[in-house]
Amino acid sequence: MQTIKDNYIYKFSGGNEPVAHASNGETLRFLTRDCFNCQITSEEQTMETIDYEACNPATGPVYVDGAEPGDVLAVDILEITVADHGVVATVKGFGILSELGVSRTRIVEVKDGQVFFNEVTFPAVPMIGVIGTAPSDRSVITGYSFECGGNMDSRKITKGTTVYLPVRVPGGLLSMGDVHAVMGDGEVCETGVEINADIQVRVRIIKDFELNWPVTENEDAWFVNTNGVDCNQAIERGYRELLRLISDAYGWDNTDSTMYMSLQALVEANQAVLGLNYLDEKGPTFRVGVPKLASKPRLIP
Repeated sequence: MQTIKDNYIYKFSGGNEPVAHASNGETLRFLTRDCFNCQITSEEQTMETIDYEACNPATGPVYVDGAEPGDVLAVDILEITVADHGVVATVKGFGILSELGVSRTRIVEVKDGQVFFNEVTFPAVPMIGVIGTAPSDRSVITGYSFECGGNMDSRKITKGTTVYLPVRVPGGLLSMGDVHAVMGDGEVCETGVEINADIQVRVRIIKDFELNWPVTENEDAWFVNTNGVDCNQAIERGYRELLRLISDAYGWDNTDSTMYMSLQALVEANQAVLGLNYLDEKGPTFRVGVPKLASKPRLIP
């Protein structure tokens, strides 16, 4: 198994040189650093002290041989192993509730599958915050989300799920990072338990399949992941892509697909606490989904 480590990108770009090549169906190991790039090592430090240009390192990129523009890269999340401690932090200006509190850092222990915060304990559910392929027409910093993935911050991107990413440049140029030991929907203070991690994935190529936004598949449902200048735009984009996928897979017209979504759709927050932005890539992220149906074709083959 190839191990991808010690090379980090801070922008998703077709101009990034790949650090490794992988074949269709190959299993890879990515060693990732926390979103602070290990700059915070004690509770005496706050986020005001860090270099934000060094944040959100994504390990990679990997060139998947045979992946061409118009294809989809399927990334099966096989395992996520996290370090024994992580960081959760607040700072003025981050999160819609920041004016109600103070800048604070907590070093959080993660042991035996449990997270220890103050006097409460709850299960760790490691998830990948940043995962994506390169866009064809620009560079996107790894702290933002976009149509090829990026900082989606979906807590559904965990062990046992598959992330489907549009391929826009030869090889796709897959990178990932920003793992959380646990994160709630919305990421209210804009940090989860930020932590170093060891990720194992399998990469697969789906040839000639139209996909306009990343999709996550778990045991029970399909989710389209989108962003927008505000929550409404992010959700509408998800509805539109989900409608297209359902109509194409099930052979329904747009009206029947809309009716079905009105009966069964799931709308869940990824990172929903970001304010109105002039740049939608910096805006809130949502996942819009439907349950999987054994009686119907898969939304993505």
